[in-house]
Amino acid sequence: MMHKFLTIQESNGILNAKDRHICAFRKALALRVRERMQTDSLISPSDRAAWWYVAAEYLSDAALLYAIAPDDGLGTWLRNIALEIARKPLEDWIGPAFRDHRQPFQGHLETAHLCWGMAAVMDLCLRLFTTVEQETLKAALCDKGAHLCEAWLARHNHVGNWRGIMISGMVVTAAVLEDEQKISRFVKELRMLAQAFQPDGSYGESLQYGNYLANAMMLAYESLVRQYPAQAEKLDIGCYAGGMAWVAQSMLYRKPLSGWGNEPRPRAVNFNDSAALFRPSGDMLLHVAVRYAPADRRMSGLARWLFDTYYAPCPQQGPHDLATFGMRNDWGFLALPLLTHASIPMSPPEAGLPLTAAFSNGNVLVRDQWEGRSIVAVQAGNNDGVYAPGHLQGDLNSFMLVFNKERMLADPGHSCYRNIIHGLESASRTHNTCTFLIAADELGLQEDLTKASLLEQANVLPRRRITDGKVGPPVDRGGRLLHCQRRGEVSLVASEAGKAYGAPLKKFTRYWIQAGTHLTLILDDIEATVPVRTIWNWVMNNRDNRAVVTTDSHSITLIRRHAGLRLLHCGAAAGSGPVYAHLHDAYHPEPNQLGEGASGSALIYRFTDAAPRLSVRRLHILIADEAKALSGWKVSEREYGYRIENRNEKWQVTVDDPGHSGLTLESPDERLHFNLSAEKIDMHYVS
Repeated sequence: MMHKFLTIQESNGILNAKDRHICAFRKALALRVRERMQTDSLISPSDRAAWWYVAAEYLSDAALLYAIAPDDGLGTWLRNIALEIARKPLEDWIGPAFRDHRQPFQGHLETAHLCWGMAAVMDLCLRLFTTVEQETLKAALCDKGAHLCEAWLARHNHVGNWRGIMISGMVVTAAVLEDEQKISRFVKELRMLAQAFQPDGSYGESLQYGNYLANAMMLAYESLVRQYPAQAEKLDIGCYAGGMAWVAQSMLYRKPLSGWGNEPRPRAVNFNDSAALFRPSGDMLLHVAVRYAPADRRMSGLARWLFDTYYAPCPQQGPHDLATFGMRNDWGFLALPLLTHASIPMSPPEAGLPLTAAFSNGNVLVRDQWEGRSIVAVQAGNNDGVYAPGHLQGDLNSFMLVFNKERMLADPGHSCYRNIIHGLESASRTHNTCTFLIAADELGLQEDLTKASLLEQANVLPRRRITDGKVGPPVDRGGRLLHCQRRGEVSLVASEAGKAYGAPLKKFTRYWIQAGTHLTLILDDIEATVPVRTIWNWVMNNRDNRAVVTTDSHSITLIRRHAGLRLLHCGAAAGSGPVYAHLHDAYHPEPNQLGEGASGSALIYRFTDAAPRLSVRRLHILIADEAKALSGWKVSEREYGYRIENRNEKWQVTVDDPGHSGLTLESPDERLHFNLSAEKIDMHYVS
């Protein structure tokens, strides 16, 4: 019986390799497997996750190593652990205690992960087991893993990453057990789930959950392509491979992060439930680089560039758990087989990725240049609707501002879902967007303002259902991307999010104007049916207590290491803060683990409008520069506008007369006028 995950050619390619990447990753695989073998059980005392969360990667890593380099000690370790899991009661295969254990039983994500790991062992190491033991493994996969996954699928009909993981568990199990009837059935199901991705390959839930689903679909494809290529061809790689431009645009920089060792680690745009400490799964990247190359050289090239950038320099970088769950991504057992296939990297500039880019999920990225100093990342509304609603936060019209590889204005990320703070870290009040005070009678004490009745965005949407084999329409999140344009070094982005708040708000349009490397203008246009007091929330990064913040009545200055940000509120609002919030590195299924941000790791400053109003049009000026150079910037108010300058740059911002919706931005070299109204949004050069 041929292997589903490894051909003879791939095995020989690994064993006889002179390629430096294959050699480095083979060595790294052996090191991590040998380290796990120091204990007789699946997990060691140093592991901080329960056994369900590491099973898929620990089993599959060991199985691949045994397949290419059989060893008695490794074989004994792997055999004992696989049989121990196979013999666990059905209740254990359901998942941890917080999962639903009511009868009739159904599986959960943990069940599908056990299917992946055990299927890899059966496929790559079957000779380790006696005939009776092989039947034990097969029975466990069929009667526990597949049975429970199928029970979940029979009860749930919504589109999202959960469904993809459960179907992938079924496909991988069916492929290894050579159950062609179930392969055919669940390949159809998985093909339908391609509709979870947005039309351009981005993903509506978040970067983290898009990767989680893509990785699961990759595992299903790779379990089929070597023995059942016709079935693999029915799967739509392009649904996620087409999103490599979105993934590449979402990556921010690499540098060390305290608590995680001295090696550089990647940071990414982490809107909604997503980790700031993020890189796409290594096996998925290589899969796209190899399998999608005939269809799209740019996307496959970007995938290989991402692998070469975020994995090749550090094959031994840990931690090596929670990866298949998409929480702390890593490369896995398919990296070595896929590295034996040729693939050619293509960097974002080589692929022609623009410096200002908008995606179907509402993400907009604005850079001064590739490998430059400034990035503004916007969570705008999405005009196509949300194809996979879930794991959302109240972050429409929020944004991140990065300068000199420092997240200055940051997104909180997310922590253990059972933490009491999860509702708050998902709320609009903990993002760089607006909230609205609709009941504030004589608020006096500082703490009263945080308890007043706030109007915030709804972030739990209806599910997108599958009915009679057809996927329902995308779900409206309540936001729209109105405009995205770049001229030279100036970008204009406009987004409307009023509907996400509901009554009494009628309109909340936010305009971002990015001028060069240093200047960002934020103009908010707000209308309500009854007077509301607008609150502008600003989430400052205080990771490691490295934020030095000074304030006055209308400005906030933030210094982080060598980066500085000055934020000016141009209007009649009272400043307050900080409110001590949380800034998370990465998700963990348990509380109080590495990656969970401490209280005060984010500092929220607010400007609260002086009085309730039916309409508000308010400007903020943001200047980012080297910390030592920030004081060299001067902002002076002029009639109908502001002059913003330092020794090297001069900008003049002129706000149109009342009744005219727009502004003009001038530098010594050019003059741009911005039409900013419901009737017309654009920017154009004027003489």
